Amino acid sequence: MESKEAIRAFLETQSTLTLATVDDDGTPRAAPLFYVSDDDLNLYWLSSPTSRHSLNLGAHPQVAATIYPAVWAWTAIRGLQIEGIAGIVTGSEHRESILACYQQKFNLPPDLNAIIEQSTLYTLRPTWIRWLDNSVSFGFKAEITL
Repeated sequence: MESKEAIRAFLETQSTLTLATVDDDGTPRAAPLFYVSDDDLNLYWLSSPTSRHSLNLGAHPQVAATIYPAVWAWTAIRGLQIEGIAGIVTGSEHRESILACYQQKFNLPPDLNAIIEQSTLYTLRPTWIRWLDNSVSFGFKAEITL
């Protein structure tokens, strides 16, 4: 699918997603996070298990996210709106593979290795993605359900 390829390419060029979670009393929360993605459009990030967004995921794994570059012209607006299920990545082999991608994408210095090892790896498995791209036409949208 053409939209899926455009989304995959876009994900490779961006660094930060805004993750929206909800806490136990229904208050929405948003957090910016560095991420990497895979061929299936899953997103991965590192975080403390005690951070507010991580605690929210334990009780409410359904989340939303956005990814977009900072622009100043309306014709340059493009990005993703995402809905899906988030949680902790299990399996050390899978974790190591994702961390290698993370290290490569962000070129992190070795003095962060200890912090990375102590961080929890999370994933967002999208169930729905909307691609917005005003460079195609004003209000252009393409949606996929996964």
